[in-house]
Amino acid sequence: MLDDYFEFVSSQVNSIWLHWNMRDIVYGFQAIEHRYEVLGGTRVVIPDNNKVDLSSLLVDIYGPYYIGQPRLASLIGKNRINDKDFLAGAEEAVAFERHEYFKMHLSTLRKVQVIAQIAELAYEGRLKTDMSLTDIYGLNPEAVGEFLKDHWLISIITFVVAIASLVVSLLN
Repeated sequence: MLDDYFEFVSSQVNSIWLHWNMRDIVYGFQAIEHRYEVLGGTRVVIPDNNKVDLSSLLVDIYGPYYIGQPRLASLIGKNRINDKDFLAGAEEAVAFERHEYFKMHLSTLRKVQVIAQIAELAYEGRLKTDMSLTDIYGLNPEAVGEFLKDHWLISIITFVVAIASLVVSLLN
């Protein structure tokens, strides 16, 4: 499995790698690299500037209290994301002890889908969090203006008013 992983990494080393909390030697890219070296493999290192930790990025965007702990599971629930086959860390450990590798594989696949969905929702501005609009935008005229500028309904109203003004000016 690690041979296949590092073969894939070597062909995609310059890609952007979106991940969730895989940033240290205990649980992360370094841990995988170290394990592979211990087993006699030659690791391929993904440059740090090609790694995007979605968990940290969301904290940077929304603040440290944007969702309850554990964040990934809380985001799944808050955004009604399909969690079929998803195993939390402790559940994965039990599955490993029971040699339920297929169950672990399904959980890994689900987590990839979940992370992609969370990234997409955040990118589109549709990620549901525990933050209120005033927590996100603040409550000052500039923040209110920024919110209104980005809101789809305000864009439609502005467009309709502009067209109506144009028609009225043409008729006069």
